[in-house]
Amino acid sequence: MDCMNKKICMIGFGEMGKRHAKDMDEFSEGSIEVAGVFDPDDRSYEIGCEWTGKRPRRFDTIKSMIDTISPDGVIIASPNSLHLSCLREFNGLNIPIILEKPLDTDMAKVVEIVRFVENYQAPVMVHHVMRYSPIVIKAKELLDAGELGELCSFVMVQNGGGGMFHNFRRTFKTGGGQLLEKATHDFDVLLFLAGAYPRRVAAICKRQYYGGIKPDTLRCRECNENQTCPHVVIKPSSANDTVSRNDLCVFSREIDIFDNETCVIELDNGIFGTYSECFFSNAPFTRRYEFSGKEGFLSIDFSAGTLLLKSIKRGIQTFEFDYNQRIHYNGAPGVTRHFYDLMSNHNLKVHSPVKDAFIAELISFAAYKANSEKRFVDIAELVTPDLKKTLA
Repeated sequence: MDCMNKKICMIGFGEMGKRHAKDMDEFSEGSIEVAGVFDPDDRSYEIGCEWTGKRPRRFDTIKSMIDTISPDGVIIASPNSLHLSCLREFNGLNIPIILEKPLDTDMAKVVEIVRFVENYQAPVMVHHVMRYSPIVIKAKELLDAGELGELCSFVMVQNGGGGMFHNFRRTFKTGGGQLLEKATHDFDVLLFLAGAYPRRVAAICKRQYYGGIKPDTLRCRECNENQTCPHVVIKPSSANDTVSRNDLCVFSREIDIFDNETCVIELDNGIFGTYSECFFSNAPFTRRYEFSGKEGFLSIDFSAGTLLLKSIKRGIQTFEFDYNQRIHYNGAPGVTRHFYDLMSNHNLKVHSPVKDAFIAELISFAAYKANSEKRFVDIAELVTPDLKKTLA
């Protein structure tokens, strides 16, 4: 960091907002100060203060916060469905922004975000934090060096628990679905590593476990089954948790997103492969990518923190990574450094731009369309004429 301190504002101080605030303070060594917070939820604000150990000034509106603080940068970490409305508060301004992923929850609003950013003066980076993680950076280095020869195919797998089904992400309206909410990270990394854009997608998506007949407002702490339910979440989020979540019942009526999904994806350079995710597996959390080329094979095991390379050039090599008990594979320090640089120089190229996030999310929207219509969906079908250039 250079010698100039920066003031930032947070829009949303909940699950991810408090993490952003803590990361910015820790990894900038105090060079970035969270000077203001907008979050209408009292409990969210209090938990954020507890979690970060600081009590930034709280505002009733985004406009009053911006007018009062005149920040060097802003982080939008509101619930997914509010991203567009929050971003519109910056119309005509010149303030660098980190926008949490996904861009929003439905295609129409995502398109409006892309259009907004095209005309916005300051840089906007999307929080695709995995791009900044050392394990992904090393994988990109190996692939770009041609260690696998001509890249041909990939297999991507993610198995996890039901945390997303406890909170606002459990409906398409407020979360957008797991392929948009969760797999967007994976699709972004896929396109980043492969150096290509998606061409067409097919998918099978089902809800096989979560959802049911419980009331939508039922919380674990109020449920008469909380002594036996394997999905119970009683303890409120605190500074000691590692993966914060809310405690809405995972068997509620309103749950309409899928919990088991598989996509077949072809990229525009001929590479193809699969992505699968399941959120009710009893297996430990797993995230693993495998890439096959004509001269080698690369396994990226995020859960184990290892890269395994087997190539004609190098033979067999293993690279190990320590995440220092941080989520997103220790990518936050890189995000912090890059955002600081963008606040210092608005002309710098954004490493995780809105355009790339949009294209990654097109895979999600195409997958849901493909699942509904039982066919391959060309990505170009989804893109409005004025945004066709984003696929070039």
